[in-house]
Amino acid sequence: MKRIFKNPCAALSAVCLSVILSGCDLLPELGPPKESVSGTIRMSANLPVKAWRTRTLFIIVEPEEGGLPLAVQRLVETRFPYKYVITKDDMMMRGQKFAGRVRVRARLDADGVPGPLVRGDFEGRAAGLVSVGAENVDVVIDQIGTAPPPKVAKKSPPKPAQPPEPKPSAGSGKTIRGVVRVAPNLKEKAKGKAAIFIIARGKQPGPPLAVMRILNPAFPLEFTMSEQNVMLQGVAFEGEVRLVAKLDGDGKVGTEPGDIFGGARGPVQVGAKDIEIVLSQEAKGEAAQRPAQTQGAEDVISGVIEVAPALRDKAEGKPVLFLIARKGGGGPPLAVVRVANPRFPLAFEISKRNVMIPGVPFEGVVTLSARLDADGSAGPAGAGDLEGRTAQPVRVGQRNVRIVIDKAF
Repeated sequence: MKRIFKNPCAALSAVCLSVILSGCDLLPELGPPKESVSGTIRMSANLPVKAWRTRTLFIIVEPEEGGLPLAVQRLVETRFPYKYVITKDDMMMRGQKFAGRVRVRARLDADGVPGPLVRGDFEGRAAGLVSVGAENVDVVIDQIGTAPPPKVAKKSPPKPAQPPEPKPSAGSGKTIRGVVRVAPNLKEKAKGKAAIFIIARGKQPGPPLAVMRILNPAFPLEFTMSEQNVMLQGVAFEGEVRLVAKLDGDGKVGTEPGDIFGGARGPVQVGAKDIEIVLSQEAKGEAAQRPAQTQGAEDVISGVIEVAPALRDKAEGKPVLFLIARKGGGGPPLAVVRVANPRFPLAFEISKRNVMIPGVPFEGVVTLSARLDADGSAGPAGAGDLEGRTAQPVRVGQRNVRIVIDKAF
């Protein structure tokens, strides 16, 4: 046999290179985790142009028996075809096992808020049931939503305040009707807020049962919540719920100082009418410029963000900093803090108040990154942006975390 390598070291190097290039199972850590579902999401060529302009993508894994999903990813500005991996880190509820037979579907959502498939949304499903651990589970987005979107609540004349209800409000039909008011001492601060979220939660922990998002609200604000506002298809809008509302300054899911909260008095039965929610509490503190000290230490990651000396001149004048926590280093953000006109070194806190999807726990190990954004938009990093990451993953509850912004795009 003709000798190709002059020494055994060269031969060994060639074998190793061959193993890497061929994807041999000798290196299983390069593939998806065992407890995962992975594949590719594609867009049908028959979809209209506006489908390609829809910013928010939800990837949903549902159990065979139906009900609440096992896991959800939320992504923004996705490019297709998109290779996805959903793992146990994306699970919606604690204590469940990511196992068994599941269905996978993908939704391009016009307003970025989970709910039924309506006009402006586009969806696709995998061909059939698969087992957790399956790979090459492909989804083609080819369905066009045709149902009308939920009606936006309109301003109405003031109504007399309703007396406290000691028992759950009873009624008929699968709606909850009521009015949201602002406490007198917060009326000035409520002016000019971008949106209000009205949220119904069931008795069990986990994601909300239903969510309404109303832009540019005027008070008193009448609302009607129905099964059209249910976050996840197949979940019934019924039974006893807790109703809360959040008046939000920037219209995003995460909570920032200055947001105003309130809730209905006591539990509410689906079908109830004349429910009153009073916005009477204000989120305190400065938006990540100074630790607010309102969370328990076990729910917060805190530390300082610095800029590398070589990039300090480029950092001047950047209007916005995004602090992003992700599970497993990939996928959609778990939590985001947005800081306008940051000054360095910048003390920060990120906690469960900043999670992107209500009800998703802020716990375990995460990766943290900080990005100085040239145009202030929340999309992928672009030219002129600066970024830095923690040297290692950090655990929720950790303090004195240091992030150095040392990369320029």
